[in-house]
Amino acid sequence: MKMDLVTKEDLEAFQEKVLAELRNVAQVQKDILDRLGLDKREPPSLPEIKPGYLPALEYMRVIGIKRWKFNQLISENKIKAIKKKRKIYVPVSEIERYYKDPNVQ
Repeated sequence: MKMDLVTKEDLEAFQEKVLAELRNVAQVQKDILDRLGLDKREPPSLPEIKPGYLPALEYMRVIGIKRWKFNQLISENKIKAIKKKRKIYVPVSEIERYYKDPNVQ
């Protein structure tokens, strides 16, 4: 069985070749991001909260709860809600109250 020995020069040449290829890949990725406009990395914008009322689904999305917890909060009178026809609306002020009032959660 014949074993080939790798010299230090061969190893250094291989490392330089790998580093050059990695630099090339990094440059190509940067070019792609520049073309897509993703290099700015701006944080996602938060939804604008307008004064008044939110539909129930929007309230649940903003707070991060599901329908079961929402119905539980309403039945226990922990949040205020208005039902108009078949839709439920929640005052915008209830968002802040949900986080500040320990009795709500």
